[in-house]
Amino acid sequence: MDLKPIEGLKVKVNAVREAIFGEEGVEVKKIGQLNEKAKTGVMTGRTLAGYSEVEMSALDGEKHWYPIDQLVGEKGEKIVEEEIKIEIEEDSDEEEEDE
Repeated sequence: MDLKPIEGLKVKVNAVREAIFGEEGVEVKKIGQLNEKAKTGVMTGRTLAGYSEVEMSALDGEKHWYPIDQLVGEKGEKIVEEEIKIEIEEDSDEEEEDE
């Protein structure tokens, strides 16, 4: 069974890296091995480019961004990111007015 990253979903983190978002950009850094108790977190429902935000109260109480493919549900379910295609209508009249 596959689960989507939704708010309140409890997950186990098997990640070896995390994303750090800052003013200068995004840094992906390697993390140390988490002990079994600290691996459990709760998803916030926010995802971005293959990463999902997880609140890690057992680790440090902070929110961390982990790769979705390195997260599993409480019962071992695979977490999958849903792709939503956004169609943008091109408005050629607006472009002609700008010229």
